[in-house]
Order: sequence, then structure tokens, then C-alpha cells
Amino acid sequence: MTAPGALLKTALASLAQGAEQVWLLSPRQPRLVLMKRSGGGKSMRVAYVFLPRFPLQRLVLEQPSFSGQPLVLLEDVKGAERVRFVSRAASAAGVRLGQTGAAASATVPGLVKRRYDADEERKALRTLGESLLVVAPGFELDAPHGLWLDASAAHLSGGEAAWRDEVIARCGVAGFRAKVTLGAERFTTQARCRFGDEGVLPANGGPAFASTPLDALSCAGLGADVLGPLKALGLTTLGELSGLPVGSLAARFGAHGHLAAQLARGQDDTHLSPEVLPEVIDEAVSLDWPAEQLEPVLFAIKMVVDRVCARLQGRQLAAVRLSVGLTLEGAGLTSLPLVLARPASHSKLLLELIRHRLTDLSVRHPIAGVRVIVEEACADPGRQLMLGDAPSGDAQLEVVLARLQSALGEASLFSAEPLARHRPETAWKLAPFRPPDAGRPSALWGAVDAGWTLGEKSASDEPPTPSTSERQQTNAQLALLSAPVTPAPRPVEPSVWDGPRGRAASGPNEADVMDVIVGLAVGERWRTSKAKPVAEPLTLAVTLEARPARVFREPTVLHADVSSTTGLPSFVTLQGRRRCVEAIEGPERLVGQWWSPDTVARDYYRVRLEGVGVLWVFKDAADGRFYAHGVFD
Repeated sequence: MTAPGALLKTALASLAQGAEQVWLLSPRQPRLVLMKRSGGGKSMRVAYVFLPRFPLQRLVLEQPSFSGQPLVLLEDVKGAERVRFVSRAASAAGVRLGQTGAAASATVPGLVKRRYDADEERKALRTLGESLLVVAPGFELDAPHGLWLDASAAHLSGGEAAWRDEVIARCGVAGFRAKVTLGAERFTTQARCRFGDEGVLPANGGPAFASTPLDALSCAGLGADVLGPLKALGLTTLGELSGLPVGSLAARFGAHGHLAAQLARGQDDTHLSPEVLPEVIDEAVSLDWPAEQLEPVLFAIKMVVDRVCARLQGRQLAAVRLSVGLTLEGAGLTSLPLVLARPASHSKLLLELIRHRLTDLSVRHPIAGVRVIVEEACADPGRQLMLGDAPSGDAQLEVVLARLQSALGEASLFSAEPLARHRPETAWKLAPFRPPDAGRPSALWGAVDAGWTLGEKSASDEPPTPSTSERQQTNAQLALLSAPVTPAPRPVEPSVWDGPRGRAASGPNEADVMDVIVGLAVGERWRTSKAKPVAEPLTLAVTLEARPARVFREPTVLHADVSSTTGLPSFVTLQGRRRCVEAIEGPERLVGQWWSPDTVARDYYRVRLEGVGVLWVFKDAADGRFYAHGVFD
């Protein structure tokens, strides 16, 4: 067992090499000894965001008519209303902190007085802190003056100075003037930010407080009972306080004197305690006066929606369902539900939807306030932007879809979801509408690799990988077809397959691979007066595009005059008129499982009719008749 002296030497050596702290376990006594190196090693980095007169800034932001006016916030102190915050105009007119409300009103005629609500200020600071989670992993409130940010990763954002500028810019976007200081410990950072110059402080200990006023000790919670005796000694700055012996200050002023001496030397070992985020995102604002027009209401809603979206983006969430509340004067709260077609966290989209809902709303009382609650949210992984006009067009589509869903109901907007069935009329079902991601292929076509041509095998001599062997097996299975259904088959050369190609399940073992029975179109567009040439197989992408936009619920019998030479329609009687077939493209064979009682065998064609357009027509192998199954727009 190592001797205690050897352990101590090892710990001292570790501290000398730069270790910040070392834990020692005594071999004889079960206790831990903590040795911490001061002034060395990697220290934490914190940032203090100071918001001068934050409650007044927030009030002017919510009610712009107060800008430039003499304004004070009052709070109850021992049964009397006293001034807690003073605007610049009121301060220039002679109003001072601590005055009674009556004295302040007598000093400045027309003084605007409002009540100070500590809970509302904390909530507003929390909202700002959540919006800053984009650049900082955590924050702590210091209501009502500012908040702390975890700046441990600030160097990853282009440097601490660039990170600080970004924090100031984001506060400016939210409508607040802010000062930001980065430092290695909390008191030094806060004191320099509020009572000195802002900036980035060095990491190796706190700076000298040569000119920082003694009132900076109020940042640590030391009040007039401590600052008064210190000022009575003739001390005016923290630099002067740091020159006094710690023992003398502790002997004369007790624990407060010892704490003040440590803080003046830049020794603050307190750490950041991140704020716990509320589960529900809820923002509200009161109007300066009840509004009967839409314009002031939309202004207030924009302010609230901007805050909601900032909090969502800070949490990396997107809203799915919102509730917009209108506070009516003398009539309570009216709530409007808002359902989004796609989760979003951008204020432009939400404002457009809310404006649409309010345009058609009739209220009998003036609106005194607005409120927005996020009822449901989901993770927001972000979306890949595209060049050109696609982003704006996509946003307009989302606005239209969300407006339809909000106006007609959540169940009114739906889409067709493909099903693994061979019958086209039953190969889909109604599902809630969700716009698909651009460029993402459907999961139904995942069994076929786009780099392979169906019916062919690779000519490479390299040994196949497991995935390649699986694709080859799928490729061979998709080439299994029965003979053509046409009554007059043409001769087939030994080296050329002239029949239609497509998916066909020849046994139960192939059903897992070919759940979706889809044929491949063969041949190019040709006139009935021409002989049909031997066509090359089309790629799968072309086949998927060759589907009608409108499919009939049930196939309709097509009254057609069949040519005796080709076995295909040459004329079709539609709506009492005999129409000529101008062109035919196909066939594409869809064959169901032979063991299924609901099996089908169809040859599909694209038939262009004179004066009508292109129909999706198939010939049923069971009865030899032609059926119309859809229309191409």
C-alpha cells in the first residue's frame, strides 16, 4: 500500500503539472481530501447579460406609446408605494429611486405610473433566456437586471468576442439593449458588466478592481448594512478593499467582511445553476388600451408569436398545435385553435395563419390582450433549404394547407397513403395529410435498386456482396412473367423478350419481396396504323410517373371497337359519340398472386382519345374486355 507521504507527493506533482483538482483517499481513514489548485488549469467561462432598466424596456416594447415619456414602476414597501424603476425622461425631470408615488407625481406632472410585477419580469427574462439557448447550453436568471449564460463553448463560435457579439445581436432582435461580459468567475464578470467596461475578461483569475466602485458588492447580495460601514472607513473602490488584510476585515465585520474581501480579490467559487424550463410554452401581452380594430391586435400578436417562435427555436422544437386567446374587455377569454399542416417554428407562417383566422372572427367586445399557447410540439431537426424559388413556394403551400385545416377542421385535410396491394383501386387509403420531404423516395419502391435494369443481370466478374446478391435475386424474380394476354401474339426471337415486363409473384416465397405488384411499361408511343416495334424497357422512374392523377373507384366498361390485327381499340364510344383512338402506349401487365382468391391479370394502356385526352385503360384477361380506370390530367 502506498504511504500517505507518497500520495501527497503525487498530488502535489499533479497540481504542479496543471491539474485543477485532485482527490486523495487516505489509506487509514475512510475520508476524502480535496486539493484544488488556484489560478491554474482550465477554468469555467460564464457570461453575464446585463439589461439596463429591463422592466421599463419590456413595458415600452409592449406599449410603444410610452417611448420617450416620463415613466416609473412602483412597488409596495412597508405599506407605501415607492419608485422601483425610473425612465431616463423621469430621472432627468428629478424623479429618484425610493420616492413615494405621490412625491414622484408632484415632481413631474403627467408622470406615467405602472405597477412592478416581479413574477412577470422573471417570466420575461426566462423567455429571453430560452431564445438564447441557440448559442448557450444553459442560463440562470438574475431578475430583474439580467441573466447568466454558460459560455463554456463560446470559443467554438468563432471566438469569445464573436460569440458575445452574437448574444448582443440576438437580444437586439428581441427588442432589448444589452451589455455582455465574459469571465472566469461570476462576481468579477457581473461587477465589470454592471459597474465597469463590458468585454471579454482573461481566463487566469479576475482582473484588478482599481476603479470599480464599492457599490458593485451589491451584485453579491451585500446591502447597505455592509456597504455603509465600509464606506465610513473611506473605501470607494474594490481595489482599495482588496488591499486590506482579510483577517482584519473578518475580525471587524464578521462573515460579511470576509466575503467582501474575497470578492474584491476575484475569488468567487459559486457555479452556474441552469434554469429548469417550463413544460408549456405560454406567452401573453396586454394592449395599451382595448382595441376595436385589427391593426393593433395584429401588432400585439406579432410580438407574442415572435417570442413563442424564439423559445421553440431555442429548444429545437416545432409547433404542431397552437391556441390563440383573445382577452375581451368584460367578457373573459376567447380561444381559437390553430392546427398546422406541418410542424413549424417560424413566425411568418404562424402570423399568416392567425391573421386569416382573425379576419373572419366577429367579437362583441374590445380586445384587451392576446395570448398564444403551444398545445403540442415535436422535435425540429431542421429542413434542407433549396436554391431558387422553391422555399417561398413551399412556405406558401404550407400556409394554404394550414389555413384549410384550421378553417374546415383537422379531419378535412387528408392524403392518399399507398398500400401493398396489387389492385390499383384498393392500393391506397385515406391518411392525415403530411407534406412529404422533397427528394425522398417512397418506401414502397425500396425493394428495387435504381441502378439496376429489371430483367438484366450484372456483367461484372467481381464476387457479389450480400446486398448485390439480394438485388440480383429480386431482379430475377421481377422478370418472371406469364405469356402475353393479347389474342394475337407476335413471334418472339430467341434472344429478345418481347412481352410486357413487370412484377409478378410466382409463389408464396416471393410474396415478401413483391408485396406491391407493379408492371414496367414497355414500348414507346405508337399509332394504330403502325406496326408495334420491339421496345426497350423503360426505367422505373418513368413507370412511376406514368400514373393517372385521378383513378376511378371502380373500373368502368369501355365500349370499344377492337382491331382484328392488333387486338387493341381503334374507336371508343363515349357519351354517345364514337371517338377515334389517336395513340396507345403499353402494355404494362399487373398480375396478382395465383394462389389468392382475389387474383387479377390485367394489361394496362395509355389511350389517347380524340377530343378527350389520355385514359388509363386495361384489358382484363378473365373476360377479354377493356375497362377505363383513370384519367391523366
